[in-house]
Amino acid sequence: MKTITRFMASALLALAGSGALLAQDVIYRINPSDTIPCKIVEIGEELVKYKADTYSQDLTFTVDKNKITRIVFGNGKEMTFADSMFGKENYETQRKNAIKLSFLSPLMGATLLSYEHSVKPGQSMEFGLGIIGAGRDVDDVNPFGAVAKFGYKFITSPDWYDRRQRYAHILKGSYIKPEVTFLHYTSDYYWVDYIGSTDTYKIVKDKTVTTMFSVMLVGGKQWVFNDLFLVDLFAGVGYGFGHNPRNESWHYGFLGADNDTPLTLTAGIKIGFLLGKK
Repeated sequence: MKTITRFMASALLALAGSGALLAQDVIYRINPSDTIPCKIVEIGEELVKYKADTYSQDLTFTVDKNKITRIVFGNGKEMTFADSMFGKENYETQRKNAIKLSFLSPLMGATLLSYEHSVKPGQSMEFGLGIIGAGRDVDDVNPFGAVAKFGYKFITSPDWYDRRQRYAHILKGSYIKPEVTFLHYTSDYYWVDYIGSTDTYKIVKDKTVTTMFSVMLVGGKQWVFNDLFLVDLFAGVGYGFGHNPRNESWHYGFLGADNDTPLTLTAGIKIGFLLGKK
């Protein structure tokens, strides 16, 4: 009887020991990708400390939290981690939308507004709409039409690594933005109609219709102040084509794409306000 009792006690101890071994914590890390069976000692603001059974228990190892995707604890609970720079959770208190005005566009014959929305840290979309003719008519041609723009912005990250590094603001920084522009407008033009001879003529006013499309690569830098106001300085180059019967080089949304060259240029400064809840 005593032998049976000892045997059962030994079996229970073995099962408990095996359960303890199976109930290890597991770290799932990246760069390099690996799983680390261990015992978590401490989870700090920047590092996770752990002990590994394959080494002396006197040794404590650390791993950067930015290199961990999740930890599964021995009791089955799970904790996930986000990169300090690219994790959305790190920017929850910042406004992620903005409405902007192309500050100088009314002086050139059009009013252009754009809306920017942060997709995730380091990337945002920008939509633009404008009214051609809502501005100063420099050439007295009474332009009227519309311009639409769409761009996808890639905001640069630092050249060095720091585990505490993050964007000062999710919409702030230098960027590269592929952008497409479509515009359509009418404008007046004048021509001379000679009657009978070169001594008799009249000036005739007529209208022309222009439709243009452009693909450009735009670079710039955007500053954000107090999560409320922004300034966006930009310039871009690309190619354009379309219906341009008067061979005009200024199209209220970009410059170029005439009979001499398909090259298009853009530049300017935008000012705006951030929208949405903090």
